[in-house]
Amino acid sequence: IKKTIEFAWSDKNRDLWDPEKTGVLWGRQHHTLDMELFGPNAWLTGFYLGALKAAAEMAVALDEPEFAQELRSIFARGKTWADDHLFNGEYYGQVVDIKDYSLLEKFDREDDRTTEMYWSAEHGEIKYQIGEGVEIDMLIGQWHANLYGLGEIFDPEQTKTALAATFRYNFNSTMRNEYNPWRLFSLNNEGGLVICAWPEGRIKPMIPVPYSQETMTGFEWAAAIHMLQVGLIDEGMQCVEAIRNRYNGEKRNPWNEIECGSNYARAMASFGLLNAFSGFQFDMVSGVIGFAPIRMQAGEFRVFWSLDSAWGEFSTRESYSVLKVLYGELRLTELQLPLTDGQQIQSAALNDETITHSANDNVVHFAKALSVQAGSTLTIQH
Repeated sequence: IKKTIEFAWSDKNRDLWDPEKTGVLWGRQHHTLDMELFGPNAWLTGFYLGALKAAAEMAVALDEPEFAQELRSIFARGKTWADDHLFNGEYYGQVVDIKDYSLLEKFDREDDRTTEMYWSAEHGEIKYQIGEGVEIDMLIGQWHANLYGLGEIFDPEQTKTALAATFRYNFNSTMRNEYNPWRLFSLNNEGGLVICAWPEGRIKPMIPVPYSQETMTGFEWAAAIHMLQVGLIDEGMQCVEAIRNRYNGEKRNPWNEIECGSNYARAMASFGLLNAFSGFQFDMVSGVIGFAPIRMQAGEFRVFWSLDSAWGEFSTRESYSVLKVLYGELRLTELQLPLTDGQQIQSAALNDETITHSANDNVVHFAKALSVQAGSTLTIQH
């Protein structure tokens, strides 16, 4: 992992990602839409920032504090620059002058044919760029960070604003008016989130990023779930409803959301919907899990959870919460609960045995790490 991170600024990196350790990707960046971006963009820099932050935590766990501090410093520089320069007041975009031929020339060496592949002489532009577009994955690094408990990658208020813009510009309730020269994953009166849209008044490249008009569910799930995570629940659920309407079992197979081919793995991003609604958080290094549902009915909530070593069920009611392990073994030092105002943690028991603990607001700290085996129940009275 350390070598992987260091490659971002290595002099052996022919793509010149971040030679000055700025925390921002500047060079040639390959991506899942099958081409390269040139110049900073939130989409791929967000992945880089998330990787820096995750690797810093790993370095601490492996007793490399100096490397952890270096990674945090690079992260801090990159985050500040991204929030200041990639956010245009409405959403995060790409900083690139698509008329600048020299951006490509530096990569023309040995067997590279970058200028030949990416320069459109007809239009005098770099091909396949986002530019001022609203790209559906602009904040996917933050989405991953939310799911994995990494915390803030981009400014929270700007993130919410950008996700609202994604819904406003990329979501179509009907595809009848959407020009699409690519693959048709939605059509007629079906709705969905397109890969990239250019608001009125924004410059659209003559040959933009590929698949811009497509609706691929893996991308859609991530954006919709992220909307839920930041409180845009109605918007997120409209996106979810549009996906499931397309794959309702009558028009398409509900178990096979197609992208490049059948049973495409990216559609498994949909599992994050469960984690978003339950507010499921985990840190298995420290033995911590927690739940913060975005919706509860009459103070009750029940959900399935799954981790590396175990899976089970969590439920909460007005006076108690229950964590069940149905398979495997869960090592637990701390449990975070979705308590409401006035509720206080009273007692903890594993099966019928009282557990010594301390409580701080909605968090139960166990005096000794618990080993919760399959078939066991941890009950917290509050």
